[in-house]
Amino acid sequence: MSRTRCRADGAEVTLRSKTMLLDFTGECDGAAIRLVAELPDAGGAEDGGTVVLEQDAATVTQPGGEIRLAAREPLRWDGEPVDAEFVLPESPESTVLAVRGLAVQVE
Repeated sequence: MSRTRCRADGAEVTLRSKTMLLDFTGECDGAAIRLVAELPDAGGAEDGGTVVLEQDAATVTQPGGEIRLAAREPLRWDGEPVDAEFVLPESPESTVLAVRGLAVQVE
């Protein structure tokens, strides 16, 4: 199975209550997608780290640890910008990570 490099620049990401613009890079294979972005480090306990987006999950790794989040709906890459929400599986009523305007482009 071949992998295709792809990227999504300037996606609006809200992690907990903090909104930022992130540039994602990764691999796309048909509908499958795996994108990684670095979180800005402002020196706080919840600053810095990485966000990994996949079809059904997101992983946020920060100095305080790692959290795995479930997608409310599977992330689909069809050439159009997408929005996605990720929640803690044990508390799906509150969104921990929201991504808006994720426009994936093949490199």
